[in-house]
Amino acid sequence: MNEKSNFISFIRWILTAIAAAVIAMAVLSVFAFLYEYSGIHSKNESGATDYKWQSDHIATTMKEGFSYIQYDENGFNNIGGENGDVDILLMGSSHMEAVNVAQDENTAALLNTMIPDMHTYNIGVSGHDIYRCVDNFDEAVSYYKPSEYVIIETSTVKLSVSEMNKIVTGEGKPIPSYNGGILNTLQKIPAFKPLYKQFDEWYGKRETFGFSVGSENTYDEDELSENTEISEEYRESLTSFLNMVASCSKEADITPIIFYAPVQGIEPDGGTYYDTDAAYFDVYEDTCDKLGIVFVDVTDEFDELYNEEHILAHGFANTAVGVGHLNKYGHKAIAEALCEAIKEKEAK
Repeated sequence: MNEKSNFISFIRWILTAIAAAVIAMAVLSVFAFLYEYSGIHSKNESGATDYKWQSDHIATTMKEGFSYIQYDENGFNNIGGENGDVDILLMGSSHMEAVNVAQDENTAALLNTMIPDMHTYNIGVSGHDIYRCVDNFDEAVSYYKPSEYVIIETSTVKLSVSEMNKIVTGEGKPIPSYNGGILNTLQKIPAFKPLYKQFDEWYGKRETFGFSVGSENTYDEDELSENTEISEEYRESLTSFLNMVASCSKEADITPIIFYAPVQGIEPDGGTYYDTDAAYFDVYEDTCDKLGIVFVDVTDEFDELYNEEHILAHGFANTAVGVGHLNKYGHKAIAEALCEAIKEKEAK
């Protein structure tokens, strides 16, 4: 009798523990969904990006900025979806994915407002720095067939020779996704991803889920710090690397644009500074010019925003000052600079 009673008590304890775990996960999921939820991404079979988010899914954040957005049918952040032919294709990292601002405040949406006769379509995705964008450039152009321009965002003009060479030789590594399997299924639970991420960081290994923050550059800092002078090898690698954009654009009869949106820093006296190496900047700009790539530097726009309106292009009310992703003011400054560059190009 005691054995039966003990067994029943054990079963009740197990069921109670399971029920408590389910309730706790449900409560955490509600909080996680409201606070920060990015959803599930899967491999992008088109190759235009390494991955894409679920079609029409909701993404929220109160961690860095405040937003509530719905991705389009292709899994990208666009109001109204692909909406017919693409005139301007926008590629970039999480800065262009722009989950931190309202959907009508990001660069792509503003370009559609500023240049209404050209449709801008945004395929910016977290983790897609300049290396990943260039690696995917040919497939993106082939798939979306933009008729006028392709715009690529970068937050650095000082690149890694080894990373560039990997892309040129076809050895670049795409950002992985979990297509199917238990990890893909568990990501449907809003509380799972932040719990897994915290465990992942604690355990000391890293898996990519597409929620990287900041400049997202994967270059080797040690390699760059050793480059006291710009070598001929660097110039040749940069030319080969950017020529992947130029040659594909020429074949597609479109104009490539690369814009440089540097990360700002705040001086002790309240002024701003940028981690821009002037020599590398000049080489980058010169190489773009030689290859027929329109290079747009938005440093002056960021300076004007700060000096005249006392507003930084990065950071939010719930972050450290000037830290993190582009805010709505940064997006507006970039859109205005790109709009001006396109109008100048169209006037020629």
